[in-house]
Amino acid sequence: MNSVIPISIWSRGMINCFLIKGTEKHILVDTGIPNSENKIIAQLNKQGVNKKDIGLIIVTHAHIDHFGSAYKLKQLLQVPILAHQLDVESYITGKADISTMKLNKPQWWLFKQIIKNQSTEPFQPDILINGDAEYNLKEWGTNGKIIHTPGHTPGSLSIILENGEAIIMDMMASGILLGGVMFHKRIKHPPFHDNIIELKNSFEKVLSLKAEVFYLGHGGPVNKSQIIRYYNKYLKNINNTSYV
Repeated sequence: MNSVIPISIWSRGMINCFLIKGTEKHILVDTGIPNSENKIIAQLNKQGVNKKDIGLIIVTHAHIDHFGSAYKLKQLLQVPILAHQLDVESYITGKADISTMKLNKPQWWLFKQIIKNQSTEPFQPDILINGDAEYNLKEWGTNGKIIHTPGHTPGSLSIILENGEAIIMDMMASGILLGGVMFHKRIKHPPFHDNIIELKNSFEKVLSLKAEVFYLGHGGPVNKSQIIRYYNKYLKNINNTSYV
């Protein structure tokens, strides 16, 4: 039986990575901000997971708090990295593309400027998902699949497991600030999304699948009723590319 284990990069779930425990090999989902590799390895050890038992790294999207340590972890773990082709430009340059980033609220402008000036070691993904193709994780000892869920970035990916767990990262957030500090059940937008119409379509795709527990990049986890509440509050009646 597979299971998802949160790995907190910042305390209280403000920035999360995840370990998917497989039947033989395990999967690391996202790599945190730059220089997070030692913290991640330490948390794997705490979970009783030897780094030699990691078989794959999935990078869910091209924001630097999610791919910041990908290059170093690839060297440490000696495993392939999987990502989506539409976000690959950021990975091979080591910088997030913020050209289409739409702020949820004006006060996030400073945060956007900070991201603009951040960089990390570039890397070339070893496995690229193209378009809306699904990727079966069975060969990595995991009963589940990766699906394309654009909206937060063009190449955002989500993982849907057959046990009812899902990792949807920054499709939404919970809590306050970056999420997780408190009020964990409070649903909200992340600071920004790329395309709100695509995000709406991605939520409809996720909600059509059999998932009940959803793990987030910032805050969470949340249940399906909270996902539906987020969709109804922020996305259901959207018919343009502006926030409500």
